[in-house]
Amino acid sequence: MRTYKGFLAVVLLTAISMSSTYAQANSIRDITSHKYALENLITGIHSENDGVRRNSIYFAGYYKIVEAEDALIAQLKKEKDSSTRILIALVLYELGSEEGLFEVKDLSLNDKDAKVRRMAVQIYNEYLVNATQGTAFIGQ
Repeated sequence: MRTYKGFLAVVLLTAISMSSTYAQANSIRDITSHKYALENLITGIHSENDGVRRNSIYFAGYYKIVEAEDALIAQLKKEKDSSTRILIALVLYELGSEEGLFEVKDLSLNDKDAKVRRMAVQIYNEYLVNATQGTAFIGQ
């Protein structure tokens, strides 16, 4: 079972790194000209409805909306659902900012859920490897 989880983490991170290699961060204005689009996205990220919240977080990562970073970091700090915390960490990785990745590192060291810590370690290690083009890891 442990090998399967490790394999799954490697496959997930490989897919993430391949997709982020070819994409760049966007402004919400690159996606739509709707004047309330960013406000609506941020409201969705902070929504009490789990589905709306997860879809908004996913949307911010899929389109790499840099203006959503502060809202994502704020939501990460108060998010109760472990799967959603992992999703936010993946989106912050996709956005690629140092502040967001610092929060992912903090998550890897301090989260109460072992699964979240494990995934955050893998996400942050992937960032370190891509940033240094070498092998730099934080401890598991």
